[in-house]
Amino acid sequence: MDKMVEIARFTYPAEAQTLMSLLRAEGIECYLRNEISSQVMAGYVDIGGARLEILEKDLPRALEIMQEGGYASQEETDEDEPIEQVAGLAQHIPFLRKYSLEKQIIILFVIVAVFLALVIYFGSLASSN
Repeated sequence: MDKMVEIARFTYPAEAQTLMSLLRAEGIECYLRNEISSQVMAGYVDIGGARLEILEKDLPRALEIMQEGGYASQEETDEDEPIEQVAGLAQHIPFLRKYSLEKQIIILFVIVAVFLALVIYFGSLASSN
């Protein structure tokens, strides 16, 4: 009998639905552990979020599907946890998923800097009139 292995964690269960759909479309059965408790307890207790699990025999194919879809594997997530917390927003922006976490942070920094520059510029125009 194969054991279940965790391949991804999500703060909210809804975030896992896309990956679960990808895996199921490829014939890989998956299970979302802590689905209800992460919905009820989110923000109050750190339970580690919703955990996506599959059978160990499906692991190589699932990791390949995740990589093609731009998802980080659980091993990568565990190693880069402090950086991931800073770049958490980037995980929700599909075009940024293909970049490494370090590049995601740089891209987000540039986007914020440009936005702030525009706010300052248009704010100075409004105040001069």
